[in-house]
This record gives sequence, C-alpha cells and structure tokens, in this order.
Amino acid sequence: MSLDAIHTLAAMFMIDWKVVFDGLLVLPRDVTLLVFSTLTALLMTLARRWFTNQDLLRRCAEDLRQLKRLKQEARQSRDKPKRQRLRNTVALVKQMQLGEDMKVLGVVLVPVAVLAMWAVERLDYLPPRVGDELVIRAFFPISSVDDVTHLVPTEGIELKSSPIQVIHADSRTPPIGMAEWTLCPTSATDELKLTIRHRGESAVHRVTVGRTTYLPPQQVHPNKTTEVVLKRYQPLGLNLKTETLGLPPWMAGYLLLTLLLVPGLKRLLQVS
Repeated sequence: MSLDAIHTLAAMFMIDWKVVFDGLLVLPRDVTLLVFSTLTALLMTLARRWFTNQDLLRRCAEDLRQLKRLKQEARQSRDKPKRQRLRNTVALVKQMQLGEDMKVLGVVLVPVAVLAMWAVERLDYLPPRVGDELVIRAFFPISSVDDVTHLVPTEGIELKSSPIQVIHADSRTPPIGMAEWTLCPTSATDELKLTIRHRGESAVHRVTVGRTTYLPPQQVHPNKTTEVVLKRYQPLGLNLKTETLGLPPWMAGYLLLTLLLVPGLKRLLQVS
C-alpha cells in the first residue's frame, strides 16, 4: 500500500469517526481512556480473528504447550541434545506465529495510528475551565530581553498580573527571552483571543474555555511563540512521570490498559 493511500484511508477514518470520539470527552477522562483502550483492544482482537489462520494458531499454541512439557522433562533428565532440538522446534513454531501476527499489524496499523492522532490532540491535557488560573507565556528572540511586552486586557478574563511585563532571559538552550502573565477566565467560550503586543507586532493566542476539547497549548507566530500552561491528564490522578521515557501519561495508561484487555477479549471471543 502506497503512502498516499495510507493518508487517504487515515483521512477518511478521521472524517467518519472524529466527531464520534469527541463525544466520549463528556465522560470523566479515566472512563474515556478505558473506553478508548477497550475499542483498540477489540479492534486488534477482531482483526486477529478475521485475518489470521485460527486453526494454525491453535495448533501452534498446543504445540508450544507440549514442547514446554518436553523441555521440562529434558531438563530434569539433563539431556542437552534433546533440549537443543526442542529449542529449535520452538523457534520454528514461534516463527509461524510471527507471520500471523504481522498480518494483524498490517490490518490495524492505519486505524490505530488515526486513533492515536485523535488521542494526542484530546487526551494529553485537561481543558481549561472557568475560574481556573491560567499562565500564558510568550517567547521572544534573545535580542528582546529587557524590552517590555503587553497583554491586551479583553472581555472574558481577569488579569492576576500586570498587563505590561519585562522580557527576561530564559534558561533554555539556545537562550531566548520570555514573559508570562497569570489570568483567570470568567466565562466559557469556544475561542478566547489573548493578544500579546511587542515592538509594534501582535500575536493572538486562542484558547477554549469550559469545553471538552482544547486548542494546541503552544502556538507559533512570526518572531515569537506563545504557550498556555495546561494541566496534564494523569490517569487515576497518578503522577506516572513517564515524560522521561518520551511517553505522555495518558499514553502509558492507554498502552497498559490495552495490553491487559487484549488477553481477556481473546478468551471471551475465543480467538487464538
């Protein structure tokens, strides 16, 4: 399958299902994650049932159980040549299983990738609510350090800090300038526009308030980047600290739940 065909299938899948999945966001985030993981596990299980040779996989599973017993007997009798022959046979059986597993991977790759794209945009952070304190930051070239920048007061927010801020050096690499403001949204809206001015230029950062979804926390503008600091979604309120592994907390919970659900669904649906 060509890359263009994969993109087309992904686009079709997203058009058909994005609104449906957005409806899950009215549920508590932990319930949404559970439903999302269950749908993924069900998709993988059904793909295994429909696109693999179930008779072959059942015979492979039976052979592996028998080979395990024979290996235990050979270990007890200290028959090294027999153990080596059994290991070779096990490798051949697992190679046949791997061929069937690759069929499942080929079938679920596109839909699971599209589901993951949706989840990255929806489950990484918690949407801001009315009354929540929000921190908005603006990042500038290092040449702007010690200049002033201005957040324009607008309807729908209560500023908790001065609208005029001095840009200071940030300890990032490479070094940049940064200013930040604290504000409190006072009403729900699909698009709260926060305007930041500096050196005669304006950047508008858009935020949704009181909705089930959120706009990208970081937005790029000419000569600057703006960011609203949103709370990360932590499954079950646990601080998993998976960012050091390159995984957002929701993804760690999603992978764990999916891996736990697949064996149960395979037994329930009698899938090998």
